[in-house]
Amino acid sequence: MIDPNRLLIKFLMTLPIQMLRLMVLAWALLILPQCTGKNSGDLVQEGIRYTDKENYPKALESFLMAIEKDSKNARAYVALGGIYNYQKQYEKAVEVFRIAIDKDPAYYDAHYGLGYTYELLGKTKEAQEEYQRYRDLKTKLDAFVKKEETSH
Repeated sequence: MIDPNRLLIKFLMTLPIQMLRLMVLAWALLILPQCTGKNSGDLVQEGIRYTDKENYPKALESFLMAIEKDSKNARAYVALGGIYNYQKQYEKAVEVFRIAIDKDPAYYDAHYGLGYTYELLGKTKEAQEEYQRYRDLKTKLDAFVKKEETSH
């Protein structure tokens, strides 16, 4: 039986050193960024800090990495939508706000962001519908929180 590890080592030994260096560099560039130790939430916070400093390219990068780490992170999609709005990429913003709503339908900030984007696009009816969803969800959450606070 052929040992695949031995076969790989034999193959690598036949390659010129420059090719090996390129392969190691490519591996490092692809794999090491995934080993940053930051989770999706940390990356969203990092992106928000970059946004506060008006470093939008770095913020965009952080939000995309957050989504790569956890594709269910609705907050990362909402933050990314905000960057797309800033860049006047409204259709992309609509797309990511919709993804955020699919991931977490109760996340009211996603509805607000989508409403705002529709407003920027001149889609008044759609904007008002999303703003209403935002208000309804926020009112329900606020009532729930108030009830929980008074019951303890």
